[in-house]
Amino acid sequence: MEELFYERIAAVLDQAHRIDQKCELFGASKHQYRLNPPIDETVVRAVEERYNFRLPEDYVCFITKIANGGAGPDYGIMPFEESLMTGAYNCFQEAYKRSLKKPFTPRRMMLEEVEKFSFFKAAYEQEPDKYFIYEKEDDDICGTDGFFLLGTRGCQWDFGLIVSGGRTGQVFDTDNEGAYAFTAHSFNEFYREWLDWLSDTENVQRELEKWRKLRLGRK
Repeated sequence: MEELFYERIAAVLDQAHRIDQKCELFGASKHQYRLNPPIDETVVRAVEERYNFRLPEDYVCFITKIANGGAGPDYGIMPFEESLMTGAYNCFQEAYKRSLKKPFTPRRMMLEEVEKFSFFKAAYEQEPDKYFIYEKEDDDICGTDGFFLLGTRGCQWDFGLIVSGGRTGQVFDTDNEGAYAFTAHSFNEFYREWLDWLSDTENVQRELEKWRKLRLGRK
């Protein structure tokens, strides 16, 4: 497993922020290219013990040694405490946390089901093995069994880490209506791919120009 290092992350974020000084890229106004201070590992282990699940070690290493959330894909990585607060009411938050120990067991999405969800048919046809459906047994529980929320892409789209079952450690996108798309084999891979994209100044400049044009078009 390739490690992530604070020095490299900080250097890439600083470079991107110098290009995007007003934080105009999508989601940048939220995280502002900043990393939160790490969280004490004892806090993380206490939650794992209480709710009987285990977080992948690369994610634990990130939040306890590098940053407890902050700059990341789209609106960034949620702080650990915020990731545990899915649901508007405490009873739903507790149900969500108890559901983390249950295996994430999605099934393959069929072509005829694509239009029911927020995925584009063309994307599905290119990589059908990437798309899944998770049918919850208990619709009253916020979230999905074994799916630990990492952050949001905006609107109804989120991304999260699988913490129970055969896909433990993998990262998935979800439309929060039961559809899931495989994103990365691990948290480190997920974050590193975003970091690699952000380190390419041409990528940042191109995306920045796109968002500036969109904003001007709204005026």
